Amino acid sequence: MLFTAMLPDPQNSRFGRQDYWNEFYQQEQTFSWYATWDEMEPFVKDFVPDTSSSVLLPGVGNDATLVKMFEAGYVNLTAMDYAPEAIARCREMLEASHETTTGMGWLDCVSLVVANARNLNGVFEAEQFDAVFEKGTLDAIFLSGGQDKVLAYQYMNQSITELSRCVKPGGVFLSVAAVVTDFIQESFQGRQNEWKCLVHKDEIYMSNEGFTSNNIDGTLTVWEKIAAS
Repeated sequence: MLFTAMLPDPQNSRFGRQDYWNEFYQQEQTFSWYATWDEMEPFVKDFVPDTSSSVLLPGVGNDATLVKMFEAGYVNLTAMDYAPEAIARCREMLEASHETTTGMGWLDCVSLVVANARNLNGVFEAEQFDAVFEKGTLDAIFLSGGQDKVLAYQYMNQSITELSRCVKPGGVFLSVAAVVTDFIQESFQGRQNEWKCLVHKDEIYMSNEGFTSNNIDGTLTVWEKIAAS
């Protein structure tokens, strides 16, 4: 199932409730926010060309992207969600996955973690990952604040701070969002001494293979963490 326009009214959002997500993942087989892996692969390959790179997928849910990345040969993946049922679904999908280009099993290539993106202290080390690839997670976190916009922006700030802390200097943060694209852009611009914009929210990016980012439902933005001089 591909996510298109199913975001709830923020005033009635249940996105902040773990039981909502657990129930959701029990009912859905697969659910891809904004784009499938086939649509995202050209862009991910441009910014994370080394398949041995350590990649964090926060709020992975039951998106088949994790399995597809593993099958495509990415051998150092960490999938995270704060709903235990989501991680259970990931495990089921990985166990049913096809042979990879590397011939390695998923247990050697994928770590599954139950964690909340708003507080990763003690979960991941600073500068642990070469890349963070989020797709719809920041939208869901924002909407979990419901009609309390102060709380919603607080959740967003906490999550971006925590996730960006985990990226190595020279690493990248890839985001596909629809609801909070402006806020993501502003947040990283406010950290301009630490981050360089590679793909702006108002830019249509063309991959090395000739695919353009306007063919996905959300907005692609990409940031690179500046290495200390």
